[in-house]
Amino acid sequence: MKNTLLLFCLFAGAVGFSQSARSTKLIADNGSGNKPTVSRHTTTETDYKSATEDELLKAVSRANADAKIAIAQELVERKSAKVADLFKSYMTSDEIVKLKLGVIEYESNPASELYVAVAHQKEKAERKKYYERTTKKGLQKELKGMFGRDYDTKWTSVETDACLAKLTAMALADDNVAPRTLNTIFYTSGYKSKNYARVKFFATKYPTAEILATLANFKNPTDIAVLTQYPQASYIAYSVYPHAAFFPTLQMNVDDDYANADFQNAISAYKNADAKTLLSKVCANICNNYALKSERDDKLFQLYSVIEKRNCRLFDSLLKKIDVLLQ
Repeated sequence: MKNTLLLFCLFAGAVGFSQSARSTKLIADNGSGNKPTVSRHTTTETDYKSATEDELLKAVSRANADAKIAIAQELVERKSAKVADLFKSYMTSDEIVKLKLGVIEYESNPASELYVAVAHQKEKAERKKYYERTTKKGLQKELKGMFGRDYDTKWTSVETDACLAKLTAMALADDNVAPRTLNTIFYTSGYKSKNYARVKFFATKYPTAEILATLANFKNPTDIAVLTQYPQASYIAYSVYPHAAFFPTLQMNVDDDYANADFQNAISAYKNADAKTLLSKVCANICNNYALKSERDDKLFQLYSVIEKRNCRLFDSLLKKIDVLLQ
């Protein structure tokens, strides 16, 4: 019993792979003029684990989005040499499926789920390496037995990095890649890219929050006009590139977007007296507009967390004020 509890403590938080990228802030469709199809995830009875690779690949042509995701995840688990080919066949389609992560429902597509599955293999490889270094062999064996595929992986970190780089390059090279897929790619990479020209191309074609944030990470003053053209989609962008030209937009929108965590984070990125004043206004708006204490406290705690992460001494007095309000 003691070992079982220890195993769950070791694994807590590890098997839950963060997918907030999948709840994307999509602004435009893929430019084809067609509306993306949406289907709700349903558990398939097909046993993909027992199918051969050829059988899985043949099944793709007649599969719906849900089945395509399951096939992709299975081939990634096997470290199939066909992963890149499958991604290429998926990446221009925005065949959407509604999925759930715990209690959170989000929309995704097969290409995004394939990309995330590869990224998850890196998480597993690094986690496994950590446990091998810090945990007794007996517990390692129990972990593998209890969590199976969520513990073990055939991939190394180097192999996943190489595969993700290849998939990213493929997506950026195709003008018709689905914007939702790019959102997932850029979120997963921390809004970083080395291909400025292609990011700029997609930022003007698909001005989504994730693509605009990736463009902002280049910190090119010539992109200010693009980033101010889509203010509400650019709050993440402002947080990674807190240029003075964006601050008036934040000041103008404080009465509408004060409860938005991305908006709050954008303000806190400036780390100056004007930012402190605007964050104080955000705090006041929360207090004035949420009559129910539980709702108000949730929003105040969100604001507190955003500010605290900046580790800026200038904001200390505001943190103390929020702390008092939460009591």
